[in-house]
Amino acid sequence: MIKTNGAMGSFQPSPFRSNFWIRGGHLQTILSIRPESASGLSPRSHFVEVSDGDRIILHEDSPPGNEEGAPCVMFVHGLSGCYSSPYMQRFALRFLKRGFRVFRVDMRGCGAGAEYADHLTHAGRSQDLMDAMNYIATKYKHTELFIAGISLGGAQLLRAVGRVGACLEQAPTWFPRLKKVAAVAPPIDLIRCSDHMQKLKLRLYNYYFIRSLLQRLPKRLQSNAAFQKEMQLPRPRTLRELDDRFTAPLSGFKDAMDYYQKTSSNQVTAKINVPTLVLASRDDPIVPSGCFTEDPSIWSKTTHVMLTEKGGHAGYIGPKNICWMDEIIEQWLVGSAP
Repeated sequence: MIKTNGAMGSFQPSPFRSNFWIRGGHLQTILSIRPESASGLSPRSHFVEVSDGDRIILHEDSPPGNEEGAPCVMFVHGLSGCYSSPYMQRFALRFLKRGFRVFRVDMRGCGAGAEYADHLTHAGRSQDLMDAMNYIATKYKHTELFIAGISLGGAQLLRAVGRVGACLEQAPTWFPRLKKVAAVAPPIDLIRCSDHMQKLKLRLYNYYFIRSLLQRLPKRLQSNAAFQKEMQLPRPRTLRELDDRFTAPLSGFKDAMDYYQKTSSNQVTAKINVPTLVLASRDDPIVPSGCFTEDPSIWSKTTHVMLTEKGGHAGYIGPKNICWMDEIIEQWLVGSAP
C-alpha cells in the first residue's frame, strides 16, 4: 500500500511487492548492500572545492553519443556508502540508458575522496551538494538538472533545497533548471532517529555503522589530536555516542544534540519549492516512519511523500531481485520507462 502527500499528477507508481524469500524490513535492509557489477561504467573524476579547504569528488558517466545537451542527474550516497555502492551503480546504468549524463558523488572522505578531506561528512553538509551541482551546472550550462539522494544523502538534499526555499541560502543562477529531486529513506529528524537507534535490538546496526565509519574516516583527519585522544578510549556503542565523541566536536558542534538540532532537514522541508519525492517504508528499521507522517505541516505543496508498508531501509527488493526503488526513482525523475 502506498500513501501519498501532494498532487501526484501523472505519477502513478505500481505498488511494491517483496521478493518471496526476502521479507521483512531487516532482510530487505541487510540484503540491499549485496555487491553489484559495475560493468558498463567508466567514469571520469572531477574534484570540487568545498568549505574548509576540503574537496569532494564527482564521478561522471556520459551517455551514448556524449551529447552536450543531455540532461544531468546527480546521485548522493548514504552514511556508509560511496560512489560505487550497489544502488549508485544501478542508478548510473539505468539513467545512462535513458540518455542522461550521470554524476555520482563521493562525500567528504568517502570512496575515492578519502585522501582529500580534513573534515567529516554529516547531515549538515547540504552546501557540499550545492557546490557539486554548481560545478555540474557551470560545466553544462543549458541542460536540465535532477538530483536523488539515499538515506543521509537524501537528508542533505532535502536540507539543501529547503534552505534555498526558506531564503536561508541564496538561490544559485542555475536553480530554475533543477526540475525534480528525490530522497529515499532520509533521516530528516535526527533526534528521533538517534533515540530510535538507542534500542538494544538495533545494536547490530549501530555496530555496523560505527565500524564502517571509523574504518573509513578521512586519513588526514586521523592525525587530528582530538581524534587520536578519543581513539584511546573504548569504541562507541551507539551512533549517538559516536556523534557525541566524534561527529559533533570534530565538526564544530557542542555535542550530538546541538548537531541534531542544527542540521535536521525537517526544519526546512516545508519551504521546498522544487517538485520532490520522498520515499520511505513503515518497516524501515533505521528511520522511524513517524518522521514522515505525524506532522503533515513539515511538507511543502511541491513535496510528494510515498510511504510503503514494506521495503526496509532503501531495500525494496522485489521479485527476481529487481529493485522497485530504482524503477520508482526513474519514473519520478524522467517518466515511465519506454
